[in-house]
Amino acid sequence: MDSRIQTFKADTLDEVIRYALQVGKTGKDNILYFRGENKDFKATALVPGIYRNGLIRSEHLIYREMQRFNDHEFTTDKTAFDKLARMQHYTTPTRMIDVSEDILSGVYFALDGKEAQAISVLYLLEVDVKKIKYYDSDAVSILANLAKSPLDGNGDKSKEAIRKDVLPFLNDREGYNQAKLKSKEYLLHDICEEKSYFKDVIEPDDIFSILAVKPKLTSQRIQSQKGAFLLYGLNLEDVKQAPQLLSEHAGHLQLSLDSRYHPLVRVTKILLSPRITMQQLNNLGVSKPYIYPELDRLSEYFKKYYQQ
Repeated sequence: MDSRIQTFKADTLDEVIRYALQVGKTGKDNILYFRGENKDFKATALVPGIYRNGLIRSEHLIYREMQRFNDHEFTTDKTAFDKLARMQHYTTPTRMIDVSEDILSGVYFALDGKEAQAISVLYLLEVDVKKIKYYDSDAVSILANLAKSPLDGNGDKSKEAIRKDVLPFLNDREGYNQAKLKSKEYLLHDICEEKSYFKDVIEPDDIFSILAVKPKLTSQRIQSQKGAFLLYGLNLEDVKQAPQLLSEHAGHLQLSLDSRYHPLVRVTKILLSPRITMQQLNNLGVSKPYIYPELDRLSEYFKKYYQQ
């Protein structure tokens, strides 16, 4: 795995496509995902919204309040991951970030909401196909259910308690699963709410991992965006922070997280010039109605589009 992040600068959409084809994939079966961000966050890029602005302290409340006020929206969602996916697509801060298999959708999100002359970024994320998870994976259930636990200060039912209890067992799955730990019992209780058959068999590394997850295509938005997610676990050292995926060294960006904790083979960064515009994407048929096909978004778009 190449930890260095190669960076290109693109002045046109043609160049964006050319760079993506030039980079390609190191493994023919690997999946290339695209992630657009409307400014260059450098080493703090690819960080889920729940880890920004101190929101992680209220994650367990946000998770429950969203469902309390909109329970009818979640009637088809069977798992914590399903619910987080729905929340994420309605811009709720979660422990996930959106990625897409469609490069132009990635460019759309890089341009959406950016300042006029700002440099936005498109990330090309090559994911090891053997590390891809599906929506019903047990590892996915473990990480998604972390959203239900308070951050700290709540005894054994907290993310901090889980972190401390797992650390001594990172290389001892059998030992962790045999240990009588209150924090693990609380986590298992949350998981068993959605998987009554779930056994006390947890891979300790999973709790500190980032997973690439293919969701169910139950949402029009996920379908139209060809969406998937990176789902984040806990930081080994500080539960208030996301796992540190990127770092800067000698002015260059690199993958800093141990490869056993994430599925990325290679990351490439394309800086998008202000010359690349949303109108150019619209001319190619990539517009808000296709990215956000829900009625309320369509209504807002067409009201502005057709006004005199």
